[in-house]
Amino acid sequence: MNKNQQRFINYMSRFVTYTWYMLGNLPSVVFWGVKIKKINIDACQTTIPYNWRTKNPFKSIYFATLCGGAELASGSLCLLHLTGSEKFSMLVVDLNAQFVKKADAEITMKCEDGHLIQQTLSGLAQPGDTSTLKTTIIGHNPNNEIVAKFEVTWSFKRK
Repeated sequence: MNKNQQRFINYMSRFVTYTWYMLGNLPSVVFWGVKIKKINIDACQTTIPYNWRTKNPFKSIYFATLCGGAELASGSLCLLHLTGSEKFSMLVVDLNAQFVKKADAEITMKCEDGHLIQQTLSGLAQPGDTSTLKTTIIGHNPNNEIVAKFEVTWSFKRK
């Protein structure tokens, strides 16, 4: 891990800097109260609270909030791997979701694809090279029951 990546982890782990970053880039995440619980070079975990801002009329977490928490888990991990490296662009090109159980409590989203992200980015040697990567994110409730499974496909292009 390079110094810039460690700085990124510290930045995203502090409430004030995380909140300002998200207000400028993903304000809905701030409204919903989604937080990064843990981030390192291998994995990222986000938490989604169960409250009036995230709840739908059916007394479960709104699916868009779950998707946002999943995207944040994989996207933050991608950004961590891009930090301190050459210039890249990244974009979500596909999203698949499977909702397994009612999300009626705080949900933790886990993406553990850091090694796959590193492999994908290391394969982009020349400017203009592109690649896609499907990341997997699993959402658990406090009882460690799977609530949702997401596959977010990212497209990377070396600039």
